[in-house]
Amino acid sequence: MKLSRFVSRISPQALVLVAAGLSVSCNITALNNLTAPSSDFGPGGQVLPRAIQVGFVNNTSARAIFTFGSYDQLNKDTIPTNLGQLRLEANSSSAQIAQPCRRVFSVGGAELIRLVNENENNPSVVVNDPRALVQGVNFSTAPLGDPLEAEPTEGTSLGREVLLGVDFTCSRTDVLDLTGTGLLIFTFEEDAGAPGGFRIDFQFVEPG
Repeated sequence: MKLSRFVSRISPQALVLVAAGLSVSCNITALNNLTAPSSDFGPGGQVLPRAIQVGFVNNTSARAIFTFGSYDQLNKDTIPTNLGQLRLEANSSSAQIAQPCRRVFSVGGAELIRLVNENENNPSVVVNDPRALVQGVNFSTAPLGDPLEAEPTEGTSLGREVLLGVDFTCSRTDVLDLTGTGLLIFTFEEDAGAPGGFRIDFQFVEPG
C-alpha cells in the first residue's frame, strides 16, 4: 500500500498522537526537564518551590566576574529568580547559596542576561554589579580598585546552563521535607583550547 493511501486512512486524532510520539521520542531531554518536580504543596494547598544549593569554585589564577540565576524557559512571563552576581577571587570558592528550584539554572547564559535586561524595571530583578552583567564569565588579574578589575584582562568563558531533570534534580532526602538538598557546583578552569581561554565545569551532588 502506498504511504499516501495509508496516511489517508488514519484519523486526524491518530496523526496527532503519532506526531506527538515522534516528538517525545526525539526530545527526551525536554520531556525530562518539563516533568521533573520543582515544587510541593504546603499547608492549605499553597504551592511551595523546592530549593537547591549552588556553589562556585575558582581554580584559575584570575578573578571571576559573573551573573547567575534561574528561570522557567517555556513561561513567556518568566523572570530570573534570586539573581546573583559575584567577583570570585583566584583560587577560592564561594559559600553555598540557596536558590529556588526552576527549570534552568544559568551562569552567564545569553538567555539569562537577556531576561535581566528586559526586566530591569521589575523590583524583583536587582542588579547590584552592572559590570558583572556579562554573557559568560570575565577573568581579570587587575588589582582591586583598578578600572579594569571586572574586565576580561585574562580572557573569558562561555556561559553554562543546566537543566532540571537532566543535569540535576530537586530531590529530597525525606518525603516529608518541603525542599531539595542537592548541590550544584560550578568550577572555573583555565583551558587554552576553550573559547576565551577558560571553561566552566559542572557537578551535581545528590542529596544524601
